[in-house]
Amino acid sequence: MLEKERLQEKERSPGLFGRLLRKVDGCVVRFIFDGKMDESMVTVDDPYERTSERMHLFSGSEPVCGRVVLTPKGTYRHNGILLELVGVITTFGESEEKIDFMRQEKKFEPDTFCSMTSLEFHFTAPREYESYRGTNARVSYYVRATIYRPVKNITEVEEVWVSKVDAYLSGTQSDASRHPSYFRETVFGPQSISMDVGVENVLHIEFKYDKKIFHLQERVLGKVTFKVADMDIRCGEVGVVRKEFIGPGKSTDAMQSETLQKFEIMDGTPVVGEVVPIRLYLRSIPHLTPTYPNVHNCFRVLYFLNLVLITGEGKRYFKQQEITLYRRHGQEVPTGSMTQSP
Repeated sequence: MLEKERLQEKERSPGLFGRLLRKVDGCVVRFIFDGKMDESMVTVDDPYERTSERMHLFSGSEPVCGRVVLTPKGTYRHNGILLELVGVITTFGESEEKIDFMRQEKKFEPDTFCSMTSLEFHFTAPREYESYRGTNARVSYYVRATIYRPVKNITEVEEVWVSKVDAYLSGTQSDASRHPSYFRETVFGPQSISMDVGVENVLHIEFKYDKKIFHLQERVLGKVTFKVADMDIRCGEVGVVRKEFIGPGKSTDAMQSETLQKFEIMDGTPVVGEVVPIRLYLRSIPHLTPTYPNVHNCFRVLYFLNLVLITGEGKRYFKQQEITLYRRHGQEVPTGSMTQSP
């Protein structure tokens, strides 16, 4: 049985300077979210930094509400407090760039207190994009508390994870996983897509699959038919490729390609007329996300089915076809992640 790789959990406590500053400043800051328990936090993997982090999960329309608890060591005076929900897009290229694409705030007047004090917040601003961890791009949401002090301001943040269900595609696309013949169906309907791949006069194949739009826990059903097979083929693979484009959607955008998972579908040279079936279950692919066609004109994330044929000499012939992935109800937890057990 395959086991999910466990990454090192990211340190959530403040660094040494932050701990010293808070000790000198004389106040501890803590975030509490209404209706959210530590046991229900999701574990979000960052496979590129090789770390994982636990966060509270929110839907795109769910209010982010709770309170910031301030515990002073004694009498504590401030010049005002600002609580914010901030959405940040970060892209990595020749330099790191950050864009705040959404912000909602609540201000508190200057005050003095000497016991534990709670400041409530209720943020309802729409969150247009999902949280995302990519190779060269990220979407992050933070609840941020800024305490204005006479000497130095204090800032504490708590990141939350936002997951969005695609209501339109959920309502217009049938859920093949609910079909009684889901695990044995071999009939291709009117939504099926075909691709012809040829290498001069020595290879001609037809790559056919059942449709182009899939939810994150669906399966891809397909077949490869060999019409001409006068080539020494060692093996064939089908994989899912993610392409991350950094830029406003032009042909000059920087692109990062990553094969998330691949499967061997054949071994050895086929004969003319041979049909190789394909069943690829998307829910088994870690770190799969929906397709993001345009994230604030900063980046986009597209997915492709990749058919690769490898000859006995090691040459590789491939054909890619774009597919669209979306999130349905019940798929809010990030793919490849899990909730924390109590």
